Amino acid sequence: MDFLVEQLANWQFYLIGAYPKGALTGLVLNIVLAILSIVIGLFFGIIFGLGRISCRRYIRHSCGLCVDVVRSTPLLMIIFWFYFFLPVFGAKLPLFWCAVIALSVYAAAYQAEIVRAGVLAVPMGQMEACLSTGMSRLQALISVILPQAFKLMLPSFVSFFNSLFKSTSTVYIIGIVDLTRTGIIISQLKPNRIFAAYICMAIGFWVVCYALSVAARILEKKLGILDYESYKPEICREDLVLLPLPKTVKRFLVSRK
Repeated sequence: MDFLVEQLANWQFYLIGAYPKGALTGLVLNIVLAILSIVIGLFFGIIFGLGRISCRRYIRHSCGLCVDVVRSTPLLMIIFWFYFFLPVFGAKLPLFWCAVIALSVYAAAYQAEIVRAGVLAVPMGQMEACLSTGMSRLQALISVILPQAFKLMLPSFVSFFNSLFKSTSTVYIIGIVDLTRTGIIISQLKPNRIFAAYICMAIGFWVVCYALSVAARILEKKLGILDYESYKPEICREDLVLLPLPKTVKRFLVSRK
């Protein structure tokens, strides 16, 4: 237990490393990677997501092929692609930008599917109503369809951002000193601290993911997405329950009647 307290006392090293005297490392680097990847990936995800529902067959199939190839490839393999193959084509990028590009490609493919599903979830009558007023398809898409689809896509975006943030831990494999690499370095220098180092890494990832989930719920309430009251049934059918209900649940159901 003393080992864990000792490591938690060095939280600044896990957070930013030796910054500003040295390079930025640790948990903040994971956050920066996730934010850049999700923003760049969203831009291309919208393009590929809309391309997947295009009326032109060659656009639809081309975008679908790109998305399916990336989604069927492990993230670690995508990172290796950009780390080893970019120098072959003469593009010598820093490790940081290799990781950003790889994560952005990965994020774009998954966000394309989220965008496609969100746009298709908007009733078709919305587009027809816009076209009947003289709007072009592009104007209707930007002004009417996408704002409505965004509310439907928000929970999926938050879930994917959580997943992407945790996936940034894989960039340690190419030498980037993120939170995972920081914990590995400490565990290698001090083998008797390995348990405490990995606990600190887990706490760091959990804090960020939990904070993101709380912020998403607050945003959903402000946007009017999160409305549990409208989903509560007026009558609870106890005869449809297969398992016997606990006494606390039965008292709750009786009090609601």
